[in-house]
Amino acid sequence: MRMVATTRRRPNVNITSLIDVLFLLLTFFLVTTSFIEQSALKVELPSMENADRLQREKSFILNVSASGEMAYNGEPVSEGALRGILTSTSNQVDAGGGLVLRADQGLPYGDVMRILDLIKGAGVKRFIIATEDAQP
Repeated sequence: MRMVATTRRRPNVNITSLIDVLFLLLTFFLVTTSFIEQSALKVELPSMENADRLQREKSFILNVSASGEMAYNGEPVSEGALRGILTSTSNQVDAGGGLVLRADQGLPYGDVMRILDLIKGAGVKRFIIATEDAQP
């Protein structure tokens, strides 16, 4: 009896379709991801365990860096210009939900109080001091 030698075939994996699926997933995640809006200044907020949650988006945001630089709604502003802007728009700020103060945790307490005095002196009655949630 004669034995015929069979040649073994190497397994062949076609990864073209896997690459297509990978690119589709990557595209899906890039399109559906919501990007966080970065402010003009780097501000590291203090954390609180018992902070109230902000229920809606605010359109009046004042960022104050640790060095005292200020940005109102993303635009750099000086203290004198901020006083003028807030004085002329205080009714709109109050009607729009108030002003969100995002002061860096490294900013001295006296500077924070001076800025709060400026906000109140400009006629803004509704304001919020932003914090981050403390990690347990």
